[in-house]
Amino acid sequence: MRMEKNIIIIPARYKSIRFPGKPLEKIAGKSMIQFIYDSIKDYKHIDEIIVATDDEKIADHCQNNKIPFALTSNLHQSGTDRVAEVAKRFPVDYNIINLQGDEPFIKDSDIYTLMETLERSSDGIATLACPIKEEHQRQNPNRVKVVFNNHQDAMYFSRYDIPFRKKDIFEHLSFQHIGIYGFKNKILQILTQLPAGRYERAESLEQLRWLEAGFKIKIGFVADALFSVDTPEDLMEANKRVI
Repeated sequence: MRMEKNIIIIPARYKSIRFPGKPLEKIAGKSMIQFIYDSIKDYKHIDEIIVATDDEKIADHCQNNKIPFALTSNLHQSGTDRVAEVAKRFPVDYNIINLQGDEPFIKDSDIYTLMETLERSSDGIATLACPIKEEHQRQNPNRVKVVFNNHQDAMYFSRYDIPFRKKDIFEHLSFQHIGIYGFKNKILQILTQLPAGRYERAESLEQLRWLEAGFKIKIGFVADALFSVDTPEDLMEANKRVI
């Protein structure tokens, strides 16, 4: 009998700087939160899904649409901290999946790859990456890049195009980080107690805090990046994709 379980927690903020109210904006007539929940609720390897929010509007929306949710502190600095607060109610050996509330097109295969990667992780932290196929995406600071070692553990994440390549190097080396994480709950609770690191402050990437503290992040690989909704223009594109 399987003892550990897989819990997806979706952090959702209403007061986004770039796109206020984003979780309640509509994709194909559904709020983004409901669209994501309906898309993943029947995945067979998921045991529970919870929306984690500090906003009453989002909480009321979830309650009205029978979406499981938890109200959290409004003092959290990151979605990971919000996820960790909710995860405290579960046993330490459970798998906690941090799925961003702006990833409406997450696939069953993506989540399965993340879970399989988590099982191979020595330190109980996993995430995903995919090849970068377009030059302009390599130069885009909003597309986080990752380099990894022969064991598929991350060595560094950056908004800069890494690694630097001489003109005579043609091997495919550019990989984009996909911001969905899997944690063993015990490790997640430890990570949220770490102080901010130097490289995290420089790049505004919280996963660098974990690397600087000496934790290993196992990388799983998928073919393509997820389509994230960060702006109203992205929302328009998302609606086109479901027509």
